[in-house]
Amino acid sequence: MLVDKFWREHMLRTNKDRIVINFVDGGGLRKKFEDNNKRLDEIKQKLEDYLTTKRAAFPRFFFLTNDELIQILSQTRNPQAVQPYLNKCFDAIKRVKFTPEKNSNEIVAMISPEGEVVNFTSSCFTKGPVEHWLNNI
Repeated sequence: MLVDKFWREHMLRTNKDRIVINFVDGGGLRKKFEDNNKRLDEIKQKLEDYLTTKRAAFPRFFFLTNDELIQILSQTRNPQAVQPYLNKCFDAIKRVKFTPEKNSNEIVAMISPEGEVVNFTSSCFTKGPVEHWLNNI
């Protein structure tokens, strides 16, 4: 948040006064940019660590890019949002079939890339962390 605010303020200043040298020389601007770069590196490292813990809990997440995994994890309230990524996690699963109710969290079958439907003997519920219910599939 601080990095974004700093960046926006300086870009607005640059847009207003196109002679950049007027505000670059003073105020330790270079030091501020270096500090913000360090903050961004720390954030990136913490995000990497978090994604590594999720991949450790569900190793098939290693088949996904960081962006794809973040997309899945950000949609925890919408289990249907995982559908586009299932074929990257599982060889023979293109989609899963939910019960027909709106916003259903009960998975009753899996569907192969060829369209073959395999019904589960017992339902899988999409409650809790996504890596847990994907393990149940």
